[in-house]
Amino acid sequence: MKSALATVIGWLIVALLVFWGFGLVIGTLRWLLRSFFLFLLLGGLVVAYFALKDPPKVE
Repeated sequence: MKSALATVIGWLIVALLVFWGFGLVIGTLRWLLRSFFLFLLLGGLVVAYFALKDPPKVE
């Protein structure tokens, strides 16, 4: 009985570590994608700001 219970507890520990690891990896990927899109949006807004601030003069 002790051996079976130790096996179950061991597998629960492994499952929790795998779950935590996947959460860490997926959270990091989501953070990287969110940061990339944020910088892309910020860059687009800066380009639009400078384009509208001093538009080229058409004569």
